[in-house]
Amino acid sequence: MAVLSVRGVTQSYGLGEAKIAVLRGVDLDVEAGELCAVMGPSGAGKSTLLHLAAGLDVPDAGAIEVLGTKLGSLDDQGRTLLRRDRIGIVYQFFNLVSNLTALENVLLPFMIAELEPDVAAAERALDRVGMGARKKHLPAQLSGGEMQLVSIARAIVRAPALVLADEPTGNVNVATGRRILTLLREVLKETRSAMMMVTHNPEDAARADRVVFMKDGVIPSESAVLGPDIDVARIHERLRELGI
Repeated sequence: MAVLSVRGVTQSYGLGEAKIAVLRGVDLDVEAGELCAVMGPSGAGKSTLLHLAAGLDVPDAGAIEVLGTKLGSLDDQGRTLLRRDRIGIVYQFFNLVSNLTALENVLLPFMIAELEPDVAAAERALDRVGMGARKKHLPAQLSGGEMQLVSIARAIVRAPALVLADEPTGNVNVATGRRILTLLREVLKETRSAMMMVTHNPEDAARADRVVFMKDGVIPSESAVLGPDIDVARIHERLRELGI
């Protein structure tokens, strides 16, 4: 069973009759232990798909399942609980709480779940991303790359079944970006989590197990690049073939 299953999902935005179709029938599965990269031009619907997979929004039509649970069968509270307990999200712009230290930010998933804060687990997560020595620093005292590393520690601290990453290297330098992708791959393989990563960066996508391409609100199944074919040159070639 896929950790994330998306079937026939459509989504439009706008007011009244002036609606714009963003997703036009998206199908996608992401398996345990798999890193699936989603690429496409700005406005293609990549972030919309990620938000729907996280239960942050509800599609107009179609079905999304996380670990066999249909998000459409849950109310707002149910989706919040599923997201809290089984999904880790890595945001492009970090979303750290400004008046909490790095350690306190990583402890947030425990606090939100009304669990006893596992300080040892949070410290291990910070050590894992190389931020153990900065655990008492506030976000304002950290660089952009350091803030992203803290946000990743927060996303993985409770070993979620599904990790959703929105341009996780978009605001860091190349060296930190490579480190982030190496770390995320290690975590996926160890925990057997599944990860869907939205990215514009072919180098990041080349680290995935599979790359799918979104155009005009759909993901053509025949356009995917996977296995030994995944490299930066092949991804650029496919982007040119699709006119992206």
